[in-house]
Amino acid sequence: MSKSPRQRPYLFGRVFFPSKPNPNPAIPNEIYLQPLDNHVGNVIKLGEYWKPNDFSNPYQSSFLRFKKSAGIHDKGKPQKFELRVENNKNGEFKKYIYSFRGHRFVADSKDIWVKKLARGHHDFSVQDICRDTYELKKDSEYAKILSNDPLTYARELYILEMCDQIEAELACRVIGDEEQAESRTFMDYTISKDESEPNVYRIDPWIFSKDEIELTFKSWVFRLSEDDKAKLQKCRKQNRDADLGKTLDVITKTWWQNQPEKPEEAPSQKVILKPYQSEDNLKDKDCQFWYQQLAGFAPNPMQEEIFKEITHTDAPAFLIKAPTGSGKFESVLFPALAKNYRLILPLPARSLLEDQKQRVEKYLKRFSQLYPKREISLVIDTGSQMYRWVYRDGKEEPKPRTSNPRRHLYKGDVILTTLDKFLYRYFAFGDKQKSFVFPLRIHRNKTHAEKTLICFDEAHTYDDISFTNFHGLVKSLYEAGRSLILMTATMPPEYVKRFNYLIPIDYLSNVEKAAELAKFQKENLKQPFLNKRGFEWLHDIVINSQNTEPFQQRVLQKIIQKLNIQSKRRIIAVVQTVKDAVAIYQRLKHWLNLQSDIDDQELFLYHGRLDGKVRQELYTKLKQRDNDNQPYILITTSAIEVGCDLNSEVLISEICLPENLIQRAGRCNRKGDISNANVIVVGKVEGEPIPFYAQSLDEAGWKKYQETLQSLSVFDSELIGKCISRSHHIDDYRVVELFSMLHDYVYSADLTCQPIHEKGLVITRSWTPSVTLVYDDGTHGDRIEEKIPEMPQVTVPVDRLIIRKDENGSNEYANTNVYERYYDQEETQWKIRPLRTGYAYQKDIIVIISRQHDGKKEYTYNSELGFVDLPGVFIKWRTTGFEQKLQYKYNENDKQKSAVITYIKALEDTP
Repeated sequence: MSKSPRQRPYLFGRVFFPSKPNPNPAIPNEIYLQPLDNHVGNVIKLGEYWKPNDFSNPYQSSFLRFKKSAGIHDKGKPQKFELRVENNKNGEFKKYIYSFRGHRFVADSKDIWVKKLARGHHDFSVQDICRDTYELKKDSEYAKILSNDPLTYARELYILEMCDQIEAELACRVIGDEEQAESRTFMDYTISKDESEPNVYRIDPWIFSKDEIELTFKSWVFRLSEDDKAKLQKCRKQNRDADLGKTLDVITKTWWQNQPEKPEEAPSQKVILKPYQSEDNLKDKDCQFWYQQLAGFAPNPMQEEIFKEITHTDAPAFLIKAPTGSGKFESVLFPALAKNYRLILPLPARSLLEDQKQRVEKYLKRFSQLYPKREISLVIDTGSQMYRWVYRDGKEEPKPRTSNPRRHLYKGDVILTTLDKFLYRYFAFGDKQKSFVFPLRIHRNKTHAEKTLICFDEAHTYDDISFTNFHGLVKSLYEAGRSLILMTATMPPEYVKRFNYLIPIDYLSNVEKAAELAKFQKENLKQPFLNKRGFEWLHDIVINSQNTEPFQQRVLQKIIQKLNIQSKRRIIAVVQTVKDAVAIYQRLKHWLNLQSDIDDQELFLYHGRLDGKVRQELYTKLKQRDNDNQPYILITTSAIEVGCDLNSEVLISEICLPENLIQRAGRCNRKGDISNANVIVVGKVEGEPIPFYAQSLDEAGWKKYQETLQSLSVFDSELIGKCISRSHHIDDYRVVELFSMLHDYVYSADLTCQPIHEKGLVITRSWTPSVTLVYDDGTHGDRIEEKIPEMPQVTVPVDRLIIRKDENGSNEYANTNVYERYYDQEETQWKIRPLRTGYAYQKDIIVIISRQHDGKKEYTYNSELGFVDLPGVFIKWRTTGFEQKLQYKYNENDKQKSAVITYIKALEDTP
């Protein structure tokens, strides 16, 4: 019996479907296939010129591991090659794709490190990297390398991945498959074709040791015959678009097996890689230059000092203390841009992201004008979504440069996020694939082309668990030698002591520096009434959480009194609870409707339970009125307290902690241009238990604080600041232990701590996990999971949704259902299903309120007011020990079902 002829291996590195020769993508005329050895050779060449400082010591050994792994990393592609089709939701043709699925596991080497690198490329997950690092430590030689720097393996894998991705994107662009080029994930570099030099591509930032690199790209050409096209056309006519991929796969493989030893090649294309043409004349510009160019004003003494420290220090680590409105934000942003830092700004609240985006965007547009044609970018990471804006030549790009939201994971000149999400990224939570990107990019070392500076603004806002985590995070970053800055106006002295390893830059308690700053502001700024605010304390109302009616009425009376004196003015009223804010807003709106000289369009309601899109639009309108000195009345909660740059004439505040009052007062006469600005505090703490939001001051502290308020006729932030105090902070030992275990797993590959990571146990502010509350108005159709991002939604602690019944009735509402998001592996997309039993920390829980009636009262949602009331959906179990359990009951197919979620109790709630 004769042997069947040996099959020719499919020696393809990549496959391209360029748009130019293929006007009908479903029936292509030509397919281009890059020879595997051409791709591998280019990857190795890029690695040869990669800056040596990014490799570990000794360089030769580290580079040799890279070179060997690059040589075998795609060895399995010939065995795994397959063409497929990607269809839309209706099963219709969308595009052809190719797959080498599983090819990396074919790579093999006697050197375990080389083998791990070759097999680890493409995934870059925390699970794979920690597992591989752990196994490499078993080798005595490699154990020494990893004990010196546990991230060595991850860094080398990153270089391999980046060389692979850069080569792939260039190949796509050179051969004409732009769509595939934009779909490349995990890119840390911007590749742009030079418009003035043919075949030249600019890479920014430049990470190579040579100023110019030449690469050659080759490709075989498969020109489909008329018979081939007829087979594809038949699939289309018979509505079998799902079979297009399999059909084209057979056609292509048959063509290849019938090719001569040297198949037809397209003309080789040489490209030259060069760095972005930087403006060298900007490299040594001083502080005065950057402030004039970016902001149009001269820096104050604090800003000059900080600029010098950041630009002349290899790894800056500072604690900046300065008054509200003194320009702390610009003092860090400008030197970071000038010295090419990737600036990460974790903020204390998501509500601050929009305000800071507006501020950053203004400066980035101006910055981009100084570097013509260079791409400058801003990333906002909210956890569930990551957005990226690109600016070039002073303008925002009309569309995102990429349609792939995962393409630039933390790739931005400035990255805005929250402390909670930053902790998630720090510990590599999120999508499994590429999850180690964040730890590696956060831990950029000072030798890398693009260094990272992490600045924690409003550092005084963290307390309890969030402070424990915040302190642990800052200390671990400091000990790792990262560049970091803390900024605060009102951090309690007890907390400041915990950061004694940071170098202070103090323009608050340092009398000489504070005087120097005040003198500059008085002489150089048009602020004739800087820090001038009258003060009044209305202490005839005792704060009582059980009866808030008198308090609401007192705030309302004061607002009306101010409006009767002068109807057109900017007033901010800050209260603690959403219900108080809504009640005051509704009553004031009713009163305004009776007035002929005041437009109710001047009235705004802003709080944390408004839908994010509504809140963003509202704040934009409010900020525009503020910038134009137009009147407004803002009823708000502490959501507006920090970071928001407003300049009101009157600030009315419910009594609060002294540090919070100073922050709120910073939104009154912020520009120092109001002659009759007033701060008014309503209510006192007496007799009743101290409100939960104010318990960091004990009775003696409250007595001293209220005596200080009683003595004031003008607002004195220095005197009030002396009342700031914290009882000795006791870290929850469980939070400390969790932080330590997660850190040991992610950064030291301690697999004994892996179960903690797998449970999703990262406690940011509270042991109580949060859920997403969504309102469905019934207009979104059946595929509700796809429409959730478009619906009004807020995030709330899960224990706020416990069912409660009292003399006022129940908090249960009609058609309120609980789901969890999960990833469907077969359909490769996120879906929702009814909540299942398990650890709450591992789940993305979504509570959807619908309009349809099911026997209970219907939930009333008003986009203007937000989610005022919260629905009860969980039954709280009485439990002993450290775990809390909540039960959700629901009907499915006329059967009663339930799910029980578990989370950890707060320390004070544990017996």
